[in-house]
Amino acid sequence: MIPFTPTLSSPISSPAGTYHYSLSRLGPHLAVTSSDDHIRLLDPSNLSVLTSTTTQSHPEGVTSLTSLDENDPNILFTAGRDGVAKLWDLRQGLGSAAKVFRKNGDPILSMAVCKDRGLLAVGTELTGTSAEVVVWDLEGREKMSYVESHNDDVTQLAFHPTTASLLLSGSTDGLINIYDMTITEEDDALHQVINHGSSIHHAGFLNDTTIYGLSHDENLSVYKLADPNEEVEEPRPVVFGDVRSRLGCDYAVGMLLRGRESAGTGILVVGSHAEGWIDLHSLKVDGTGTWALGGEDVVRLVGGHRGEVVRCLYLDDASATVFTGGEDGLIKAWRPSS
Repeated sequence: MIPFTPTLSSPISSPAGTYHYSLSRLGPHLAVTSSDDHIRLLDPSNLSVLTSTTTQSHPEGVTSLTSLDENDPNILFTAGRDGVAKLWDLRQGLGSAAKVFRKNGDPILSMAVCKDRGLLAVGTELTGTSAEVVVWDLEGREKMSYVESHNDDVTQLAFHPTTASLLLSGSTDGLINIYDMTITEEDDALHQVINHGSSIHHAGFLNDTTIYGLSHDENLSVYKLADPNEEVEEPRPVVFGDVRSRLGCDYAVGMLLRGRESAGTGILVVGSHAEGWIDLHSLKVDGTGTWALGGEDVVRLVGGHRGEVVRCLYLDDASATVFTGGEDGLIKAWRPSS
C-alpha cells in the first residue's frame, strides 16, 4: 500500500454545507462544480479560486462537468436539471455561457464530449415514458436522438476512445447500450446491449475493446465490446461482484481511465466512512490475460475527508498529485507520504 497525505486543503470560498460534485482539468487549472450551482476555476498549486460564475450555472442544479480537451484552458461544458447544456469560453469569462444547448427541457443527468468529431451528447432523466440520449454538434445542430433504448434515467455517457462513431450510454434500467452513430434508425444503430442487472452508476470504455459497468449497489463487471462480425461469440463478462465486500470499503466513488487504447486500464476509487480513507485500486489485465482488481500497488489517501463522502477525484500524473472534493465542503490535494 502506498500512503498519500494531504498537502493542501481549502473550502475554496464556498458557503458552509457545500458539496463538491465534479473536478475537471482545464489546461493548467482545475474546474469544479458544487452544490451551490457555481463553477469555480482553481489554481492547483494552492487551491485558490481564480474565477467563478457570477450567478448559478444551472439554477435547478448542475449535474455534469467536462472539458473539451484537458490541455485546452478555455472551453468547458456543464449540464443541469434545468434541461440545458452549456459551453463556457473562459476567454469571455464566467459571466454567461457562450452557447446553450436545449431540447425539450427534461433534466439532464449525464454528458460527454467528443473533440475529434465535435459532438456533445447528453442523457436525460425519465420523464413520462421516455429517457433520451441527444447528440449535437458544437454549433448547436441536433445530429441524432435515441428515445426508445432506455426506459429509465440515463446516468452515464461515453464516446469510444478511438472509434468516434461509437457512443455508450448507461441507465438505471440496468442496461449499457453501444450505438453506431453512422446508422440513422435507432433500432439498427444499437451495436450492443449489455444487461448489467442493476442500476448503472458509472460505465465506460476501459480501452478500445473493453467496457466496464459499476452499479449503484457497487457491483462491478468488465465486458467485451461486440465484434461487428456476428459469427464471433462474445466472451462471458468478468464479474467482480460487490466491491464493498471484496475491497473492505463502504462505497465506490467511480473509475478513473488511463491510456484508453489497446492497453488501457482503470483505477477504481473507493472510500470508507468509518476509517475515513480513500483507496485507488488498479483494474488491469494480469499475467494470465485476465482482468484483475486491486493488488499491492493500492494508493491510500490517509484520513480522506473526515469520514464524509468523496464525490469527485482527479489524478494529475505529471505532478503525482491527487485532487479530491467531498461532502465536507473541502477540496484537497494529496501527494505520496514519502
